[in-house]
Amino acid sequence: MTATDVFPQREKNVRYSDRSALNTLEYCLPQPWRSSRRLWIIYIHGGAWQDPEIDASSFGNAQDLLMKSRELEHIAGFASINYRLSPYPSHPRLPSDPSDPARNAHHPDHINDVLAALHYLQDTFHFSHEYLLVGHSCGATLALQVAMSRNWAAHRESTQASQPNVVPPVAILGVEGLYDLPALVENHSDQPVYKDFVANAFGPDEAQWAATSPTSGDYEASWPTGKLVVLAHSREDELVEWDQVDRMHRALRTQGFDEAQGDQRLKLVELSGKHDQVWQEGRELARAIQETVQVIGSSIRGFLL
Repeated sequence: MTATDVFPQREKNVRYSDRSALNTLEYCLPQPWRSSRRLWIIYIHGGAWQDPEIDASSFGNAQDLLMKSRELEHIAGFASINYRLSPYPSHPRLPSDPSDPARNAHHPDHINDVLAALHYLQDTFHFSHEYLLVGHSCGATLALQVAMSRNWAAHRESTQASQPNVVPPVAILGVEGLYDLPALVENHSDQPVYKDFVANAFGPDEAQWAATSPTSGDYEASWPTGKLVVLAHSREDELVEWDQVDRMHRALRTQGFDEAQGDQRLKLVELSGKHDQVWQEGRELARAIQETVQVIGSSIRGFLL
């Protein structure tokens, strides 16, 4: 960057891997880098691991609002990640093709892509744990799976055996998240689509669903540097019930995350709106991020000074 660079700087369709056409990300640098104590905000979209109509651009409205917020002074950059999707041959407008590597992913392909994207960003912009990882719906699953990532290192694709280490984030924000997959499927046993998309992404073995669920994470071992988890959810969500939040909240509490004290903090943020309305309008997603940045600034020593 030079003194003549114009900000904000925005880039789309940035390739972080050559695995498929969906291995891209977009980023925005709102202003010149001035301090290592500024956060990156990195977003992972939802869509049940399979919906081609929800992608990295779904962060756009929330990002535009954050660009006008007072929290912007604490933000070094924004990024939004695309990743390979699971097959969806019955999609009414964009059915998947069995020959398309971008639309035939199964666990751990999705999380491997997110890890590759994070490595690209860390290597390009020279930051370490100074980022907030945000995920909506299955993106929240993926965000917490980053913190769990040691759990399936042995199951990575053979091409990922030498995957560079990714420094995990200082904080994670899950928005309308899927945290306990067996419970999600059970709670919607009268709606086969839930079992279908979970099995499509993780296979038919229910033990695998449990093992990969964020509620099963051993964060004391896999994410000892984690400082904050925020769970943001709307009681108006028509697709994902509050029970998912309760289960994730209990799992984190048993591992030392606490709302009131300690080095690992936990916060609940109640949102308003339907499941996708939260990101489509952007206001509630942006508010959840703003509140999370505020907690980081007030509760985590050495950040956002």
